[in-house]
Amino acid sequence: MVSTTNPEISLNLIARTTLLPVATSFVENAAPAFGLEREDVLKLTLAVEEIFAYLCRRGAPERPLEIRCRSGGYFVETEFLFDPEEFDMRAFNLTASPVDTEEEIQETGLLIAARMVDRFHFTSDEKGLRVHLIKEKSYPGLDSTPADTRPLERFSIRSPEPEELKEFMRLVHAYYGGYVLPVDFNYPGKVVDMAAVQAYRAAIACDEFGHMGGGILWRFRTPKTVGCYGPYVFAQPQASFMAQELLDECIRNTAKTHAVGVINRYPTEHLPAGYFEELGTVTVRTQLGRFARIPMFYRHLHEDPGAAVWAHPSLESFLKREYDRMALARDIKLISDEGEARSLVSVVSAEFDKARSVVTLRPVWWGDDAKETVAVDLEVLKRDGIHGIFFEMDLGRPWHSRFSPALERNGFKPQLILPNCGKGDIVVFQHETENN
Repeated sequence: MVSTTNPEISLNLIARTTLLPVATSFVENAAPAFGLEREDVLKLTLAVEEIFAYLCRRGAPERPLEIRCRSGGYFVETEFLFDPEEFDMRAFNLTASPVDTEEEIQETGLLIAARMVDRFHFTSDEKGLRVHLIKEKSYPGLDSTPADTRPLERFSIRSPEPEELKEFMRLVHAYYGGYVLPVDFNYPGKVVDMAAVQAYRAAIACDEFGHMGGGILWRFRTPKTVGCYGPYVFAQPQASFMAQELLDECIRNTAKTHAVGVINRYPTEHLPAGYFEELGTVTVRTQLGRFARIPMFYRHLHEDPGAAVWAHPSLESFLKREYDRMALARDIKLISDEGEARSLVSVVSAEFDKARSVVTLRPVWWGDDAKETVAVDLEVLKRDGIHGIFFEMDLGRPWHSRFSPALERNGFKPQLILPNCGKGDIVVFQHETENN
């Protein structure tokens, strides 16, 4: 089955060892058709091979399963759907490592699969367990000097052409740096591909001769929330209204949608006053090796309709205080343990930004070993010299809140709330160090 709107191909088969070449050939041919280069295709194919082989041995032998491969424009996603019985997710943890027992050696394949892809997550529904493997395309980094800039007497705001968007990225790096730049901005070609599938929207300020004076980007984090990046202004006089007009363009476009609010997690000195309210701050390490507190901002576009959120009792006082400060109507529902069956295994994913020495941990699966899982992750990250360690918890998913005691016992503190940035609101925790 092939979708023409969102390119996707699916394969239905059973978990039988003799069908392993069919599964790997499926991905090996689909991934390059969706734009992956050979080296990345081989990594994704190896991940699929290891997961399929594991399912044949232990996870779902001789049981039906489905493999889907789809294009995301700048990435390829492969999804497994199967019966979750006896599938051991521990190998997908950041700190998982090969071991010596015969049973655990069999699971080394899952460890290999986890290391071959850029991101992964699990979902479950009435059809079974879904493992999502995401491999991004490879892009060259910044490799050329940006064009000269000049003060613009007159300018207009418009959407950029692909080459202009790449020039914009180079100018952003020339005039800004450090924490205000998302990792994607290191790869101009990636930003172009993301804009092509509307993962990013962009606007630039240019005069009639094509000289660029600034720009802004935004993207939908969820259907309700837009992330705003900028505005970025290059060599313009202090009295210029370019920053305001760029931000107005972003707000005009998003106000026409169902988005409730705009979040700016990467503010610049050109962010106009009065447009946003401060959500809170996080501590980051600057390019000079110093530590600084960086604010994050939020702006309502429409009246927030209110919502129910789930939380562990240890988080209740923080949530009440912050929701009251932000005037957000939330019904805080507390999770409880009433003797129901629980998983023994926890899985946490990690998104690295090595240039800024930052990592963001996110729940993938909760189990009784959550405290130990978080502790071991912290030990490895500190040993690797990571200075900014964050954990994001989605209050729209009740099981996420079960990580709260593990975070508290391992030195994490809630810093701020990102409204409507997940299935519900996101709470950002930061690990406390001597520099926080």
